[in-house]
Amino acid sequence: MKTSKPRAGIVLASHTREPTSFSLGLLNKGIKAMGDGDIEIIFNGKAAVDDRGIRDAIKELKDKDVDLYIIVAGNWIEPPVLSHPLEEIRGQNILLLGFPESMEMIKEGHFLGANSAFTVLRNSMKQMDFRFRDIQKFPYREDAVREIKDFAHASRASREMRRVKMGLIGYCSMGIYTTCFDQLKIRSVFGVEIDSYADSYLLYDQMMKVEEKRTGPVLEELKKRCQIDEQVVKNGSLDKSLKMYLALKDMAEERDWKGVTVKCQHEYSTFLKCTACLPLSLLTDDGLMCTDEGDVHALVTMIAMNELSGKSEPLYFGDIYKLEEGGFLMGHCGLSPHSCAADSSGINLFPQSPRISLDGRTTGGVISNYMFREGPVTIGRIENDRQGSYYFHFTRGNIKAIEPLANRWSSLVFTPDSGQEAFADNQLANHYIFIYDDIEDRVRDFCFINGLKVLE
Repeated sequence: MKTSKPRAGIVLASHTREPTSFSLGLLNKGIKAMGDGDIEIIFNGKAAVDDRGIRDAIKELKDKDVDLYIIVAGNWIEPPVLSHPLEEIRGQNILLLGFPESMEMIKEGHFLGANSAFTVLRNSMKQMDFRFRDIQKFPYREDAVREIKDFAHASRASREMRRVKMGLIGYCSMGIYTTCFDQLKIRSVFGVEIDSYADSYLLYDQMMKVEEKRTGPVLEELKKRCQIDEQVVKNGSLDKSLKMYLALKDMAEERDWKGVTVKCQHEYSTFLKCTACLPLSLLTDDGLMCTDEGDVHALVTMIAMNELSGKSEPLYFGDIYKLEEGGFLMGHCGLSPHSCAADSSGINLFPQSPRISLDGRTTGGVISNYMFREGPVTIGRIENDRQGSYYFHFTRGNIKAIEPLANRWSSLVFTPDSGQEAFADNQLANHYIFIYDDIEDRVRDFCFINGLKVLE
């Protein structure tokens, strides 16, 4: 999975009569502290002192397509001199950075006066309805570096979402109302386009065009790391699954999808004798985000969380059930990305259970059976309140692997840091996404940027 990092552009503004070298040194110290490669910093290395200079610096960053504009009031500066050029990036993601004063620095002869410009400018920007975050800390402090990076990742994720098109094959299923969605609202809030041109038959037709010379290499790769039950070979489920995997991959590349959701109960499971479980598992590992049962909201969540992590960690999509004994059971009837396995060589491919077919007796498909990688995760779901607003329910927690339950479906127990009852009271649907990464602060920034209501 290709990782991505945000591009943050910096504009340092100073008064023409004030010395700028000390402020510039503080800023460069902060840039150095952020220099671990997690984000890309773009800065021309000098202070701008008037309307034209500030505006030119902003225009240079616009040409470089940055995800975040970091505006630094380096010392005392008249706020209108800085606020007017910011009209160039109204509606963009802005981080207003201000330096506090330091008694130690003052004793050394360095009184910045930056607080005056910072506080007045912050209030002015609020009154003029700019969308921005503000931090008043020295940029080399560990907490400041973390906050800047988190907001940069949230800014990049929000911009990338507006370039996302995802495929919808089929429509509502198990969740019914929770998987229903308002395409216009999703477009207006997140910028995501939902491409529903490909119905169930078109996917089937694409599968029939896949030649054996293409499925062969995929099969050989699976054989290297998976134990394959003979039944899925004999009943044709594995061959159909590989064809569906390649067909979906072709469609995603042709239509420029960043994610896809497939409703396979009961059309595919009963009549085609093939579920989308293994294909979607493999595609998720390839970096194409996937959910099933037509769950568009879960797919929006998955794409957002993937972007927020910089596409650096495995994700999981699954059902979640409150346990009387404590914690939440999580699993899925088959969609289990192999990257979530604790042991990549300990994956079994078994026949799908007939339980998910229309008659409960005849079905087809392949499930991935393994023990989960354990550890801390961030879990969440975005949902519409039907009044035009969106919620993001999320929390940190830990997962513990357990032996696969029910029909050999991979299973785990999730324990939320927020407490079982608090999480259960806010649970929005049956499907949740988790990622092996701490992105809570980035999720909060993402909610701020996109106007989502936070449920923690």
